[in-house]
Amino acid sequence: MAVVLGQKKVIDTKEYEEYAIGVTLPLQIGNTAFNQSFKTADQVKTNIKSLLLTKRYERVMQPLLGSGLQELLFEFNDNELADKIETTINDSLQQWLPYVSVEKIEIEQTNDNKDRNIVYVSISFRIGDTINLENLSFTVTQ
Repeated sequence: MAVVLGQKKVIDTKEYEEYAIGVTLPLQIGNTAFNQSFKTADQVKTNIKSLLLTKRYERVMQPLLGSGLQELLFEFNDNELADKIETTINDSLQQWLPYVSVEKIEIEQTNDNKDRNIVYVSISFRIGDTINLENLSFTVTQ
């Protein structure tokens, strides 16, 4: 059983700007083992992308981690698909990354990409109670 030891508010400060806080996506070899993020916003973007592009039952010890976006690409591609994708994104972020407040989700479905089961997603969000609006865009494919 997990025990919560306490929570701390993390604020990027000049004092810690040279400390890496995570690994960025896509995984690429950098100066050290992989490219790293040094700002909270960059790491949160990586966390969102990693969560939403992970298929459910893909993680061995956490089978429910993920969003299920890839499965939606094989559903009937009508006007309701964008609403289903938006609901799936919101539900996943609320469950796994509750500190992310989604402001806007844009879903781009072109006729050419419908046949190839590809959807472009753009998310505008805030981290915690900050006023900075962050943006993240990515492609969902099979």
